[in-house]
Amino acid sequence: MVPRTLVFIEKENEILLIKKKKKNSFGFGKLNGIGGHIEKGEEPFESAKREILEETGLVINTLDLVAIIFIEIGIDPGILLFVFNTAYPGGKLVTSEEGGLIWKKRNSIRASKNIVKDIPFLLTLCKDYKKGDPPIIGKYFYDENEELRIAMNP
Repeated sequence: MVPRTLVFIEKENEILLIKKKKKNSFGFGKLNGIGGHIEKGEEPFESAKREILEETGLVINTLDLVAIIFIEIGIDPGILLFVFNTAYPGGKLVTSEEGGLIWKKRNSIRASKNIVKDIPFLLTLCKDYKKGDPPIIGKYFYDENEELRIAMNP
């Protein structure tokens, strides 16, 4: 499994998203949360904080681990995704070479055409998460019709 982090930074009723501009990046040209690969020697919280700093210029100290998702992509290795949620701490956003940053109203995200497919679902998990709860464990897989399926254990 390739370990990755995905972070949703929230300000009032808006979510900070990044439009990936690296052609070899997952979700190229689409809006996604902040995140990336966990590097050697990092644990998920360290990786998430590093990715936030690299992609937004923000320093975040408090993160809630909302979900851990095993993603079966049909080839080895699969992906192990750690999904975090946090509040915007204030401060100036700095755009990186990873992509452009955009604040998007939560209720407009589902209708967005250029968003990574599972983002609305993951944002619902984050919205329903209660601080102090254990993370939800789940998996994504593709059925016989190549449709994405999601199985979650609360």
